Parts: sequence; structure tokens; C-alpha cells
Amino acid sequence: MQSLTAEDPRQVGAFRLLYRLGEGGMGRVYLGRSPGGQTVAVKMVHAGMASAPGFRERFAREVRVSREVSGPGTVPVLAAAADAPIPWLASAYVPGPSLAEAVHDHGPLPEPSLWRLLAGLARALSTVHGCALVHRDLKPTNVLLSSDGPLLIDFGIARAADDTAFTATGSVVGSAGYMSPEQAHGEQVGPASDIFSLGAVLTFAALGSGPFGNGSPPELLYRAVHDEPNLNGMPEDYAAVVGDCLAKGPADRPSPEDLLARAEEHRTDEPWLPGPLVLAIARKAEHLLSVEAEDDATRAGTGGGPPPRTAVITEADSGSRPWTPPSSAQPSSIPPPSGRSAYLSGSATPRSYAPPAYQPPAQPRPAGPRAVPAHPGPRQQVWVNPWVRRGPLSHPLLSLFGLAPATVLLVTGSSLKAIARDHTSSSLELGGWKDLTEWAMTDDGWRLPLTLILIVMLIVLQYFRARLEQYPVAVTRTWNVAIGCFWLLLTGTVIAYFLWLIGTAAGAEEDAGDGRLLLLRGLVSAVLMLDGLVTVPVAVAAFIRVLRGVFGDVARPAHP
Repeated sequence: MQSLTAEDPRQVGAFRLLYRLGEGGMGRVYLGRSPGGQTVAVKMVHAGMASAPGFRERFAREVRVSREVSGPGTVPVLAAAADAPIPWLASAYVPGPSLAEAVHDHGPLPEPSLWRLLAGLARALSTVHGCALVHRDLKPTNVLLSSDGPLLIDFGIARAADDTAFTATGSVVGSAGYMSPEQAHGEQVGPASDIFSLGAVLTFAALGSGPFGNGSPPELLYRAVHDEPNLNGMPEDYAAVVGDCLAKGPADRPSPEDLLARAEEHRTDEPWLPGPLVLAIARKAEHLLSVEAEDDATRAGTGGGPPPRTAVITEADSGSRPWTPPSSAQPSSIPPPSGRSAYLSGSATPRSYAPPAYQPPAQPRPAGPRAVPAHPGPRQQVWVNPWVRRGPLSHPLLSLFGLAPATVLLVTGSSLKAIARDHTSSSLELGGWKDLTEWAMTDDGWRLPLTLILIVMLIVLQYFRARLEQYPVAVTRTWNVAIGCFWLLLTGTVIAYFLWLIGTAAGAEEDAGDGRLLLLRGLVSAVLMLDGLVTVPVAVAAFIRVLRGVFGDVARPAHP
């Protein structure tokens, strides 16, 4: 939420506006309250769009369509005014993130949540299609995650299945990356087109990206028509359902009822959302309570005086501050392609969705008790990029394969050196190991501090590995750099210990000393030799890890 600025209206129709929630394809969205105290989301279109030929007719149709849709998985429209100076629409407010925000902040959803998402959206589409409507713009930003399940919103370009009166011949309406092949061709679409878009949304929820990757809108449209989707990394049964949704032919795609039945087969008793998302929704609900309490206190303090003035954004104001769309793909109008070249032109789409930053309310919270959600655990501050914990170098405990033999040599080193001194080889002067032996027998101050440093680093890195979400982004970045340095130091230590062992062994007779101690030396040397074979690739990978820790995308703040 963002505080209202001087250019924002304070009242629209009967609704008092409290905060700005964000901007979408048609305009700005505000948090408001009705005279009866109900919290609503008020959408106001951009001034320039309101004056476009035929727009008001389209907007009036949006209102009629939205009011026809009422059932599970949908958000009701409460009021609207298509003939106002700036057309607006008010719907029930849902204190939950969009699917795009949830994946951006917390990463892809776990498998139980994916099946519940499929079931909820299948119910919503069944409701929409039951009204002889096609949504036509199903995408992650149009799916809200509530505590009770997913909700489908924004029927801004929803169309009656048999009516094309307001669409120019040959135009493409929708969001690239989530449009069906027939929609990309500019053909008349039916309910099966929404099923294809649902498959793309389900892919995003599971992988964090769409089924056809990133690229310009024409490239994404081409891939939707000609390429197979990328479903690698999904659970097998889930990938099979998504693959059926993404079939190229509309007749080959399942119905919402079929999808609901398949989703119910995988239903579990687990909570439908993971803990961090439940906590994020609880925080939004808590903040909403405080906003309502502040608004009630403000009205009580003014004695229920006259309502605030109604501000209107003029076209001149709109032109002085050009609108910047959010980074997720917005509905686009693209001529139907006539070949591959028609798809491979156009500007690049934004890379990722960036939700607006949370800003606390400007006024102090009122005194008195209020509901506080229970905290199931430490507060999550960041979403950690999955690659940070992926790969062998992300597991500090694997260093024990090199650290354990080094510790053995640290403990037994004095005895091994004593054997070498008491049984000096007669061929030492003639061999090529004299300098190495002298170093191993005299320069011995490095083994204890180096080994202790590695042991302490191992404990600290392993402790923070499971708790990175609880600290700022800088901690995750530092941890990633530190673990790279840890492996670099370990590879150098393994090489040093191996050379030290060779130096002590070269200075003694082969059959000198305690047989058990020499057997232990042989075993340790064999382990160190195996470790030495992988030191070069490990060192290279560790250096890359340090660079990625400094410059890479290791974590992102988790917005409340």
C-alpha cells in the first residue's frame, strides 16, 4: 500500500479512498471504504484511456460481465460508473497477494499448494464458462491468494463466447506468454482458450516462470503456437495435467470439471499455503484492521463531518506524469502473424513482476486491543534464491571428507614426525625430497590454526544455512561469499596436508615405527590423494560461488 498523493482522489462515488494499492492495465487501484464500513478495491481508469473512442462502451460491458459472474473462486463487483468523468469500478477487497507477488517474494509453491491452486481455479473457470463467458486474460497477476483459496479477478477483457462486437477484426487481446495458440492467431476463442492460459499459470506457480520462457511478446506468441512447453522440474502427475492443458488443439484440452476431478485425487489435509504465505496474508489482514480503526478514529474525531472533496485526474495531469505499466505482461493488441518473421519483431517484455513496496500508515495506530495473528515461527525477511542451497558446495558438511583426515593428521602429526626423526632414511640426501622433508619437519605452526579456522567456519556456515530467510539480504550474500572462501581454503589445506605427509614419509625408512600408526598414515594419505583429485574443480567452483555471492541474485526482501 502507498499513501495518497496530491494527485490522487479522496472520494469516488460513495467510497472514501484510503491508500493506493497499485496500477494495472486499465488504471490505478485504491483501497476504499463504503459508507457502511466495508473495505473495497476501487479501480479508476487512466484519463487518456477514458477518452479513447469506444472505451466507455467497453467499460460498461466489463461491468455487466463482472456482475454476471458470481460463484466459487470469483470476487464480486459492488458498484461502478461507466459514465463518470473518470470511469471507475469497486469490488470486494481481498487481503492477499497475487500469485505473481507470492512467487516473486517466496518462490514457487509446494506440490500440495499446486493441486489446491488447480482445484480452485478450475472451480472459478467453471463458474465463468457457466455464464457463457471467456475470461481471455488469465495470468498470475489476475489470481489472488486468500486464506480460503485462490480467487480469479479482473474480467476487464472478458467476453461473451458468441459476441465479438467490440473486438477489431484480426486483433489479439491478452497477455503474451499466457495466450492460447488460437488467441495468438487472432481467432475467435472459446472456453478451451482459458484452459491453455490456466496451464501457463500453473507452470508459473510450479517453476517461477512461464512454459515458454522469457522474450518479447512476438517471440512468446510464436513459441505458444509452435514450440512444446518446458515442464521440467514439476511433479510427474502435476506435469501430466499441465501438459494436457497446454495442448495445441482446443479440442484436446480438458474441461474445468475434468481438471477439478483430477485435482481432488491429490487433495491432502495439509494447509493450502506454506507458512510464509499464510503469515504474509495474516499481516495484510492485520494491517487492514489498523487502517479501518484509524479511519474510524479519524471520522469520530471530525464528528462525522462533510465527506472529503472528490479529486478528478484530468488528461493534462495524466499527460504530465506518464503511466508506467507493471513489469508483468499486460493485455496487448498485436496483429495476427503471417509467418515467423511476424513474431520475431517487437520490444522486449519486462523481466519480472515487482510489487509496490509496503509503506506503513502515516497516522499512529489507535490505542486499544486489536487482533494479532499468531506467529508460527521466526519472521521471514527474505526469499532465498533456490540456487544458493543447490549443489555440493552449498552443503558445508561435505567438507568433512577433507577436514576429517586433516584433523587426524593434526592429532597424530607429532608421532609421525618423531618416527621420521628416529628413522631417517639413508637415501634422503640422494633423493629429491630433501627440501620438502625439511619444510615438513620444521615449519609446523600452520596446521593447528588453519584446521581450527576451518572447523569454526564449518559450524557457523551450517548454522546459518537453515536460517537465511530470517536475516536481511546482506547476510545471505555474506554467507554465499563465505562458503566459497571456505571451500577455497579447504582445497588449499588439503593440498598442504598432503605435501606435509609426503615430506614426513620421505624422510623415514619404509618399515620404521609403529605398524598401526604407519597403517593409519597410509589410509589417510590415500584419502587425501582422492581429495586432491577434485581440488582443482572444487576450487574453480568455489571461486565462481564467491563471484555469484557478490554480484548474483542471492535473495530478495519478503514484502509484508
